[in-house]
Amino acid sequence: MVRQSGTHRSECRDIPTVICHSVGQAQIQALGQWMKNVPFDLIYSSDSLRAKQTAEAITQFSGHELKIDLRLREKNLGVFEGLTSEEARERHPEVFRLFKTAGSKYVIDEGESTQQLQDRALEIVNEIRIKHPEERVLLVTHGGFIRVVMKHSLGLSLETPTRFLIRNTGVFRLVWDDKWLVSQMGGVSHLE
Repeated sequence: MVRQSGTHRSECRDIPTVICHSVGQAQIQALGQWMKNVPFDLIYSSDSLRAKQTAEAITQFSGHELKIDLRLREKNLGVFEGLTSEEARERHPEVFRLFKTAGSKYVIDEGESTQQLQDRALEIVNEIRIKHPEERVLLVTHGGFIRVVMKHSLGLSLETPTRFLIRNTGVFRLVWDDKWLVSQMGGVSHLE
């Protein structure tokens, strides 16, 4: 799994029309160059603009056909979509309080819970594993998606505070051996 690149408004949600800024462009170019030496068989991406830009930077070097799947999207934050944390707190104070305190099963107005995100994420990850056995598949997705898959793979509950970094264009590797095993956590050597 690879997290999409950054944007000029890093505190915002992944708004479909927000294009990568110069740092984000540099991140995806570095990732694309680095990935040309990494063997893989298939590449899937979220349909968000930044995820697609990140995936396309990889496919321009690899020649792979890009597959889009909506289930790779970031958590649906409903009434908070497109807002900064500060804006969400100001416009929806009670919903924001519950979002921060009610746990992983809390469904935000017009959105989804963290548990629903994890269910969706594990569904597609396992579907791809079954559909493409013995193949190396690259998923270009989002921080929240990666967070819930990694917590599951590490045996952590969704309520456990996240104590690992999910940097833009970070690489996370999982290996299937009757269960998901983590072989890399957030590698960014391509940015160094």
